[in-house]
Amino acid sequence: MRTRIAIVAAAAFFVFSCKPKNNDAAGEITDVGGIQRLMIYYPLDSTGPGGEKLYHTISPDTLTGQNGKPFLTASMKGNVVVTDFFFASCGGICPKMTSQLTRVQAAIGKRNGFHIVSYSVDPERDSFPALQQYAERFSADTSMWTFVTGPKKRLYDLARYSYYLPVQPGNGDSEDFIHSDQVVLLDRQMRIRGYYNGTDSTAVDSLITDVKTLLEEK
Repeated sequence: MRTRIAIVAAAAFFVFSCKPKNNDAAGEITDVGGIQRLMIYYPLDSTGPGGEKLYHTISPDTLTGQNGKPFLTASMKGNVVVTDFFFASCGGICPKMTSQLTRVQAAIGKRNGFHIVSYSVDPERDSFPALQQYAERFSADTSMWTFVTGPKKRLYDLARYSYYLPVQPGNGDSEDFIHSDQVVLLDRQMRIRGYYNGTDSTAVDSLITDVKTLLEEK
């Protein structure tokens, strides 16, 4: 019965809004080659010590990678990072999203300063061996692509309050289920720079272009 509830809930959470969480959070858009791209999402109502504008960044946390070793979200700083939320037993959009991310992996290659992070939304079933098997299924190069698990509430708090993925409230209990078709792009400062439909090859083409642009940013 619980599995059935989870499946229904998963379907309900496929809905995502790429709009900022409020009208004041649109951020700034950079002009890249005359094309407006790569919005910096969610400016804060504060400035840095030098008067520079500050933006929302991904919260620090310690989770676990598919190899059983600690994964610190803070370790993403200094890298351009592509992230998504999935679960290994998903038979719907997850395989499509992961297949698209293998395209990103191939297009970018082993470049210093680039990483992919896939967070499991089903940590109870997505054990380290299950994540490693999933990585192998999609020929993921785990030197540049980490599959992450950890306590459910902390994973769900990251999705809700760091990545702003679902709009519905929840507390991370057994009936709480998050899923989205969105891939999120982070810059080297761990700021959100884009949301892309991870099942759409055209959107992922744009993601690849934007990753390359950010890798060239100083």
